[in-house]
Amino acid sequence: MIRRMWMAAALAAVFSTGCGKSGAQPALPTQEASSAMGVKAIAPATELEGNITRVTGQVRSKQEATLSAQATGTLAKMLVKVGDKVKKGQTLAVLDTSNVIIGVEQARAVKAAADASLQLATNNLERTRKVAEGGGIAAAGLDQAEIGQKQAAAQAAQAAAAVRMAEENLRDMAIIAPFDGVITARMKNIGDTVAMMPPTPVFSLVDVAGLEVRALVPESVVDKVKQGTKTHGTVSPSGMRFEVTVATVGSVVDTTNRTVEVLADVVGETASPLRPGALVDLDFSAAGQTDDKGLFLPTQAVSARGQEGFVWVVQDGTVRKRDVRVERVLPGYVRILQGLGADERVLADSSLDVKEGTAVRVVQ
Repeated sequence: MIRRMWMAAALAAVFSTGCGKSGAQPALPTQEASSAMGVKAIAPATELEGNITRVTGQVRSKQEATLSAQATGTLAKMLVKVGDKVKKGQTLAVLDTSNVIIGVEQARAVKAAADASLQLATNNLERTRKVAEGGGIAAAGLDQAEIGQKQAAAQAAQAAAAVRMAEENLRDMAIIAPFDGVITARMKNIGDTVAMMPPTPVFSLVDVAGLEVRALVPESVVDKVKQGTKTHGTVSPSGMRFEVTVATVGSVVDTTNRTVEVLADVVGETASPLRPGALVDLDFSAAGQTDDKGLFLPTQAVSARGQEGFVWVVQDGTVRKRDVRVERVLPGYVRILQGLGADERVLADSSLDVKEGTAVRVVQ
């Protein structure tokens, strides 16, 4: 009797132990959930923010030049410094002109002698013609006088050209501003030797009045940006606003970043000087707006080539690969043409190391 009771107790213990193991199984899903990958998931947007069509550009001068001398010599005078505003035709620097001035004086002296010889030959020809009319001189004498006068005229013309050349050489000893602007750099000082070939840079001149903005506009927007389009820009980081008018829209698409060069003239007054080289944002939201309805995702959420691609859809704690058709509409965004619903959520980053059925948990 005692033996039977002991066996019954042993069987009951075994049965109880087995039931306890079976009851512990529901804890497994909790362990799987804790090991799931944390991800950020997003839903497609039905409209886009206007600020995504703001394009970064750079202010630049329509005219800027590196100035050098048109002759070889030593700098004798420097008449401007960095920051000076200059006018077109203003003399900025002068080379040593002592030898060139002597050349000008010599050329002028030769010209004076040639002019005197021409005058003498001309007078002689007139007298010879009068004598020839009366038959007092042979035809050969008249021919000789005419030839003498032509030779003297040619020598006078040659001497005049030599004077012009010498005077031009003298002018080349000065560096002249080709347009209104500001001196932004001075590379040489008095006493430095400069050469004509290869040119020695002496000044940098920038026209700060005629400014434009160069911007690379996304291909998807640029067709709506026309010559004459008016918009505003914002200087970074000061926030100063200014107005621009589109002057040129490029005809070539950059195959690397799918953008088109747009040049816009700065117009009107600005609160403070707008400096070449400044980074600015141009707002093309008005040009980029579309009335079409649709679903939009950041390009990072879609792995696509052309219009074909896929997204990772989050479903019941796992990800599922979903083929979609898309089109690029604005910088950093695509429109979903087919394959995704408005109420579905996808991984914000399609490049994550996941596969079909990977367990995930949304952490955003």
